[in-house]
Amino acid sequence: MTAPVSARGSHVENRCPRLSAAEYEELDARVLLLVESEGWSSGLPTVVCTTAGAWVEWDGQRFEVVGRGALVDEVVDIVEAQLHAAERQADADPKTAEASAVAAGEPMLQRGPGSAPAPPAATQPADPIAKRAVDARGGGISAALETELVSDSIGVAMGPAFDFAASVGPLLLGGREAFRFTTHGRQVVLMDFEGALAYGAPFNPDARFGGVARLGAEWMVAYPEGNSGQAAVAPVAELGLRIAHSFGLVGLWFGIDGRMRLQGLSLQSRGKLATNDVSGSLTIGVVFVDWSRK
Repeated sequence: MTAPVSARGSHVENRCPRLSAAEYEELDARVLLLVESEGWSSGLPTVVCTTAGAWVEWDGQRFEVVGRGALVDEVVDIVEAQLHAAERQADADPKTAEASAVAAGEPMLQRGPGSAPAPPAATQPADPIAKRAVDARGGGISAALETELVSDSIGVAMGPAFDFAASVGPLLLGGREAFRFTTHGRQVVLMDFEGALAYGAPFNPDARFGGVARLGAEWMVAYPEGNSGQAAVAPVAELGLRIAHSFGLVGLWFGIDGRMRLQGLSLQSRGKLATNDVSGSLTIGVVFVDWSRK
């Protein structure tokens, strides 16, 4: 093993008239302490000063002293920086690492003939967009136009219906809000608020047919001329059949529903307004399906 430079009596070469004897002794002592602590075994630097400037010559390289501080401090900083750079370069060299391991009695393992295992596949992001209908999560929202033959005294009522559902295994759990207005005669409004349990179309984009069962309440509000509105409410149960066709994020659907009012729904004002206990409706709508992956 090569002895450290200080052991061979080497010193920093001084070619800088600006350095006093005390400054040179301080510089030499600090540099020797640095190289000894790092186990440096090559030559020591040379400090050069001219009218044009000052620099450090070391190991075939030249490092300018920029003059931001005391000359001694700047030279020591340059030496320390270069020692650390050389140490980092040696640590990065695989041959140096292997030699150090052997010297420590810990030889490095040799690479076998096989190839390295492939890195694990990247985790699939949560809920990506499905590419096929069968991969869609199902559920979503629907907007439709519903037409019902309510009764002889009320006639036909028509209006918007809004459904929403979420996939729960093979079934769909959701709700419905609908408004229907009479098309002639007395002004009557029917409003539904129901929970729903469905299967298949239209909220399953891979299904052509489906069915739904709903349970909730229906309000009837009438506005006689010259009087304030009157209202009545009754529980209602419904069964419906659906047929749909998916175009991706949007689908078209058609439905037939049977409505059973579990108690009479009527108002008495300038003649009796009453709904049938059982009625039917036709609905056509669009559905926006949840296409995030199952």
